[in-house]
Amino acid sequence: MKYTIDGKEYTEFDINKRCAELIGVLVESRCDRNGAYVITQDSRDYDPCNNPEDAWPIIEKCWDDLNRFVPNGITMVSKWRNIIEIHNCLKLVAACICFIELENGK
Repeated sequence: MKYTIDGKEYTEFDINKRCAELIGVLVESRCDRNGAYVITQDSRDYDPCNNPEDAWPIIEKCWDDLNRFVPNGITMVSKWRNIIEIHNCLKLVAACICFIELENGK
């Protein structure tokens, strides 16, 4: 699935890679057995879009912004919920998107 963040299309792989860059995690990209690219940190997969352990430092950095209320039609919802609805994504992906937007000054 692809997500548009600040006018640029990202896959979950791209989001994971960008989050690693922004948070300062040293990672490397490699192909797995199926030929798909994965990001590894210390010989294990780094996947904040799907792994809460990897996502937690990102969530901590943007916690206040995730919980800020924003207009959503005629109601107000948390930015986290708003991102989930806009992108039709899971909570961890939404947190990563919020982190990238926050670091881009949005």
